[in-house]
Amino acid sequence: MKPKPKQLFFLFALASLAEIGLIATNNQNLRLISKPLIIPLLTACYLSLQIPRKPIMKDHLLHGLFFSWIGDVLLQSEKLFIPGLLAFLTAHIFYIIFFAKTRSNQHSFFKLRPIMLMAVLAYLVEFMYILWPYLGEMKIPVLIYGITISTMLSAAMWQYQKLENKTVLFFIIGATLFVASDSLLAFNRFRESFNLAGVSIMTTYILAQLFIVTGAIRLQLQEQVEISE
Repeated sequence: MKPKPKQLFFLFALASLAEIGLIATNNQNLRLISKPLIIPLLTACYLSLQIPRKPIMKDHLLHGLFFSWIGDVLLQSEKLFIPGLLAFLTAHIFYIIFFAKTRSNQHSFFKLRPIMLMAVLAYLVEFMYILWPYLGEMKIPVLIYGITISTMLSAAMWQYQKLENKTVLFFIIGATLFVASDSLLAFNRFRESFNLAGVSIMTTYILAQLFIVTGAIRLQLQEQVEISE
């Protein structure tokens, strides 16, 4: 018997809460089990609500989730930080493609949303300014990563006035939380460690993925309604 979406979501929530609890108690051994479960369970939730099923090669959100999972697994080892960074960079690129392939309109992002774009650019410049003296040999990789996640956030904001408002809100909140999670991770690793860093980073990351996936599910359901009308 196939598990129902509610059952899958319950398991996802359970794994997420377990992960946060294990971070708080510094139980790294059990995190080897809890962390790799989160994205597969969220992916299962996404697929269980996807009717009809998209071809895997055309499902860019699914690709983003897959490379996020690869990143989660790799970042469990300090020695694999660079491969983990590359995995998440790839995930963000697939999320950018996913957002870019939603229904288009006749206006450019810059024409309709200059304030949004300027805000994202201002954040990127300010954050890189704060980190730059502490990055050492990681200056260029972190800059490339920062540009990529900023592009991903801009692509999510580009959905404004293209899609239904609540769906757009899920995308923008998810992308913003993703940027927040990556920024907290970079600040903690390169600039200054802080209390509850692990809990903050993982909580914002899990919520980011959840909001983006929820937005994608809503988008597909709306598209199905439009086709049937």
